[in-house]
Amino acid sequence: MQQLLLSSRAFCNQKITDAFMEMVQSSHGQTERILIIVNSVSEGKQHPKMIELQETVRSLGFDQVDLFDVLTDDLMELTTAKAIILNGGYEFLLLKNLRIANVLGELRKLARTGTPIYGISAGAILLGPDLELFAQLFPEDNEEHLTTSTAINATPVRIYPHYDLQCELNPQLPALVEAWEQQTGETVTRLTNAQGLLICDSQQRLIDRGR
Repeated sequence: MQQLLLSSRAFCNQKITDAFMEMVQSSHGQTERILIIVNSVSEGKQHPKMIELQETVRSLGFDQVDLFDVLTDDLMELTTAKAIILNGGYEFLLLKNLRIANVLGELRKLARTGTPIYGISAGAILLGPDLELFAQLFPEDNEEHLTTSTAINATPVRIYPHYDLQCELNPQLPALVEAWEQQTGETVTRLTNAQGLLICDSQQRLIDRGR
């Protein structure tokens, strides 16, 4: 059974934490290791947010929580993990590094065959089909100069994380996202900083602190 969790921020409330725990506890991975992919930031394993997330996951009771670099670590370790976390950062950089490592297809396969994957912010975006929305709205963010934006495509769900905060910073954002939806015929799921989305096969459940 496919099990994906998408959110704007990592473990930002108890309901999202509970969804992660339920997802991972139902996993039948070959090992008890949880791997955190760090390739959304140039500092990789040395980035304070990566180290902080590793400690957060350990505090949930998991002993084997490792930071994982797809460019230097053994990719076979992904296939035996109990769960995989794609952390936030820069979505175009993450996509570039996953492509260099030739791991997009493997992550899609793992997701579709039952390995729980938690995507946070940029990581959540990458679990969807592509980065077309962000490439159009924020071309300046594509510092990697990617000419195509096909992502992991583990789910057809497209999310816009941090939507509440981003709308405060840019009041024109709702109109821009709606225009893109009308232009493409696609639907964007807007997630606030307090929300998450749990996807189990074809079922979706919005996780909200107030619900």
